[in-house]
Amino acid sequence: GVRGHTMDDDDPPWRTRDQTLIARQLRREVSKTERKLWPYLRGSQLGAPFRRQHLVAGKYSDYCCVPLKLVIEIDGPTHDRGRDSERDALMAMHGYDVLRFSVQEIDQSLEGVISTLHDAVQLRLQAAKHAARAPPLSPP
Repeated sequence: GVRGHTMDDDDPPWRTRDQTLIARQLRREVSKTERKLWPYLRGSQLGAPFRRQHLVAGKYSDYCCVPLKLVIEIDGPTHDRGRDSERDALMAMHGYDVLRFSVQEIDQSLEGVISTLHDAVQLRLQAAKHAARAPPLSPP
């Protein structure tokens, strides 16, 4: 394990015990809007598995689909756009795409948000399937 920390069997090796405890606390303290969105993401309902409060590039994402490298962030009225841009850039450097939705968008158009998320997941699944089928490039 990591020096000074004990690891449970369910703790990934790259995450410290403290980080796991923080993620668990964040999952317990979900907002009304996050609670509204989670039933549509859990259990691979959109075609791919999502996690809540998953650590990406040292930052906790609201939702993350690790296999598709897709992060979903919910922005409340007090979100700092500059800091959000920095987080998005950091996650992008680690290969993750970030989709952001405002609380207002989710509250007023949940079906539209779910449709957008479904399309984003399906597009990435199709791209992954196509990449897996593509023959390797042969040298000229």
